[in-house]
Amino acid sequence: MSLSLIEKKLAQLRGHIRLMFLSWGLAKLLIWAAGLTLWLYYTDLVLKLPGGMRVGFLVLSLLILAVIAIRNLVYPLSRTLSDEDLALLVEREYPLLNDRLITSLQLLKSQEKYKDAASGDMMRAVVSESFDIAGKLQFNEAVRSRRLLYMVTGSVLAMAIVFGHAVFARGDMSTWVRRALGGGPEWPTNTQLEVMILARDQLPQYPTTEELNVNFTFDPEASIPELRATGIYEVAAGSDLRIIARPSGEDPVEAEIRIVSFQRDPETGRYVQVGSPVSRPMERAAMVGGDGEQIFFSYNKLSIINPVEQITIRAGDATAGPYTVRVIPPPEITSSIEISYVYPEYLVLPERTTNEPAIDAVAGTHVRVKFTTSKPLQLEGPEASALLVDFNVGSSQRYLLDTDQASGENAYSVRIPGLQLGMSRWRLKLVDRQGIENGQRIGDLMQVKEDTAPTVRVLFSGDPLVSNQFVYVTEDAVIPLEFDLRDDYGVGSARMFWRYSIDNEFTEYKPFAEGFKHLASKPEREVKGAFELEFSKLLAGTLPPAGTRASVELYIQAFDLNQVKPEDGSPPVFQGSKHNTTMTYELTDVDELRAKVSSQIRQIKTTINAMLTNQAELLQISLDALEQPGLLDFRNEKGEALRKDLNDAYRRQNQLLRDAEVVLSRFGVFAQVYQFNRLEREDLARPQESRIQTVRLLLAVASADRDLQQAINNPLVRLEEAEDDTIRTLAHEVISNLRRSLLRALPEPGFSADSFGKLIQENRVYTPGCLERGRGIYENVLEVGIKPNERRELLSELTKQQELTVSVLRAVQEQVKKWEGYDDILQGFRNLLKNQKDTNEGVTDEARDGD
Repeated sequence: MSLSLIEKKLAQLRGHIRLMFLSWGLAKLLIWAAGLTLWLYYTDLVLKLPGGMRVGFLVLSLLILAVIAIRNLVYPLSRTLSDEDLALLVEREYPLLNDRLITSLQLLKSQEKYKDAASGDMMRAVVSESFDIAGKLQFNEAVRSRRLLYMVTGSVLAMAIVFGHAVFARGDMSTWVRRALGGGPEWPTNTQLEVMILARDQLPQYPTTEELNVNFTFDPEASIPELRATGIYEVAAGSDLRIIARPSGEDPVEAEIRIVSFQRDPETGRYVQVGSPVSRPMERAAMVGGDGEQIFFSYNKLSIINPVEQITIRAGDATAGPYTVRVIPPPEITSSIEISYVYPEYLVLPERTTNEPAIDAVAGTHVRVKFTTSKPLQLEGPEASALLVDFNVGSSQRYLLDTDQASGENAYSVRIPGLQLGMSRWRLKLVDRQGIENGQRIGDLMQVKEDTAPTVRVLFSGDPLVSNQFVYVTEDAVIPLEFDLRDDYGVGSARMFWRYSIDNEFTEYKPFAEGFKHLASKPEREVKGAFELEFSKLLAGTLPPAGTRASVELYIQAFDLNQVKPEDGSPPVFQGSKHNTTMTYELTDVDELRAKVSSQIRQIKTTINAMLTNQAELLQISLDALEQPGLLDFRNEKGEALRKDLNDAYRRQNQLLRDAEVVLSRFGVFAQVYQFNRLEREDLARPQESRIQTVRLLLAVASADRDLQQAINNPLVRLEEAEDDTIRTLAHEVISNLRRSLLRALPEPGFSADSFGKLIQENRVYTPGCLERGRGIYENVLEVGIKPNERRELLSELTKQQELTVSVLRAVQEQVKKWEGYDDILQGFRNLLKNQKDTNEGVTDEARDGD
């Protein structure tokens, strides 16, 4: 066989080997490609890889395939296969050649080299023999490989799996192909999430027990490039968010929210993550609607303060987000709110400006509110800044803001014309140009009142004698009427009207109104005054009704400046007070009045005598208890009896204090009757006045409360050793401190303070409030938890206070006894007058009979 034939067969073997290399390399590359394809697919499907990571994995996979292609395709196919190498490969497959083929090839290709090694005939014989054998052999069988068959089969199977997967999961594979380069849609999930960040008006749809301050706006055009975020929720600092996730498809059991916080790096100015991501569970709830039960998850994010946050929500196999939240400052008030009131013209009131936020005015008032803000406000559009008046019925009235350029930058004002009646609340809605409202509520109550009629309160009109409903007066009495006139916007005038009780119409007493003429031009909201009502002037020129006891009725009426019509068609008049207290005075003569006072004095004398007897008995009970120290534990039968006696004594001691207060009050009435009706005209030395005041002062000292005790204790102690003028000075100090407990008929300058001080010295009253203290000590004595020796000490102190009370009551009794002569003389004059009248009538009758 010729050399060319052998070379041809070797060339065929070379081509077959290269085909095997190509098949092996392609099979291996396809297997890796199929495996990497499925790995990338399922990794993305399970982990929902972000776009950057998907691109990274894709690049890594392509690099692996490139390495495999170079290693198993490029490198094997680029290798040089010589005839000698192929001959050795054939001889290794066919051992019967016994190196003849390789030897023959070498001899033929290098004849010059081997010409001296053997004869030509021998070489031709060797070559011929080897070629004959080789010509009968199949060289291609030298490279048959079962591994190649397996590899090719495996590659076909791998590609079949990939294409079969692509056929049966066309949708998912299509999604993955579009996602592979980093973009594309999200993976379809069994659970789909609809996420809502609720606006303020959406909160009632998903109620919560927490009180939320929702204040944000969504800007779809805003972006943060370094975070690759587009569409930003601009949230007011310190406000809250309520996040709702509504699943559809397969209902998840739980959901969580993941929050990542960012802040600006001061060096680069870029946002960097702060801390680790925070995960919180969301609350699962159900809502029943027209479509049946709807499951939703909620989370309340309170007081947002981080500059930027990204929120991601996961429920089941679904993920939503991230939603980017950026905190911005809300508009706020930077100055105190200035409220100006322009009152209706008839009120004669100047414009008033205040910083009090509560608006309180009469109907028809114009109000102007001025303030400055931290940032420019939005003044136009449906969501513009405004002052809102929220009424109780749920409606509201809106007043748009206007700039106040005269007051500076970001200064605004709003005007509310003609306030209407009712109670409501006003509030400022400040919206900046980004749509963020003010974070804190700005506003207060608005109370718009009707201009009501004035009110008249009589503080004193001559207290009635003890319990009688009438005030008894003589025709020359002078009663100090004390009154309080009030109006919401100013009293403009006041008048007094009077009549005899049997008359039908009241008549105005014009001298009263003269004192209030100035109010017509300068009204006052509160007028306190006193008017000396002289009955001789009031009744001048009038005759009391005959045949009945004359009673005078009068009242005071105040008027404001609001003009009203009493009836349709009648001229307007000033609005007057509606409810006026009618004061009734029963006219009497001096003798009748003195008789009434004498009657009351006799009753009071009886009361004081009984008080003195009662206090003496209580003192003896205390002394007897001190002589029985063994019974002060209240344990045995006698101890219980003693406790019962002391408890009864406590009640009697308490009644003594009340009796003292009654006597104190009644003597005040007597003093008023004595002064205002001028009984002192026939008593120039005024002993009755002095006795009345002395009784009242002594009783006030005895029954002083704790505060008054502290005020008068010091001068009373110093009175113990005082002499001469010091007595008068200290007595004046005691009297001055007692004035607040004595309603009226206080000592006049003529009252002898020196005599009062000496009276206190004589009765050795150096600690005030003996009646009050006695009652308090009884309460401590009757306590169960104290020891017998402590109870004995309390009883000793009680006896001292009771002795002081006895001393005071004796001094009071001495003062009252001085009226006995006065009453007897008065009764004698009455009898004399009656006898004289009888005598005169007898003489007249005798004279008539004689004629």
